[in-house]
Amino acid sequence: MKWGILTILLIISMLSIPASADLFDDLDLAVNDFNENVDQVPSSVKYVIGNEEMLLFIDMNDASKLAIKAVTNVDLEVTTFEDVNASNPGFEPDLIVTSSEDVVRDLLDSEDAVADFNDAYDNGKIMIEAASTIDKIIISVGGVFLKLLGTVGVV
Repeated sequence: MKWGILTILLIISMLSIPASADLFDDLDLAVNDFNENVDQVPSSVKYVIGNEEMLLFIDMNDASKLAIKAVTNVDLEVTTFEDVNASNPGFEPDLIVTSSEDVVRDLLDSEDAVADFNDAYDNGKIMIEAASTIDKIIISVGGVFLKLLGTVGVV
């Protein structure tokens, strides 16, 4: 009887893991895959978002907010990927990326994440805010450049 109750409690505790922890773990795995294949990313993309400290805000379906610090090096490898406090992340990001849990999950499951990312960005489902004027210019020019590359099938 005690083992049955213990087993039920264990199952309930495993099911009560917050969705933000689950999404963070999924993203962390995706980051590892990304880093293994970063050499396939065009250098133009590396120029736009390489060597940056980013704060990712994800509005979760349970009304909470997942905040992630992501730091990239010049080769666009993600060197830091950690859950941070949404109200006080503890650093000044170069870029702030905001989206929803549904959009992020769709991107994780996507067959063509680059095209789906561009669509979500164009439709305002992903917002990128740059801290400095130079970063704002780079994001604007880089976004146009990526769209041009997408139309010719490079990205």
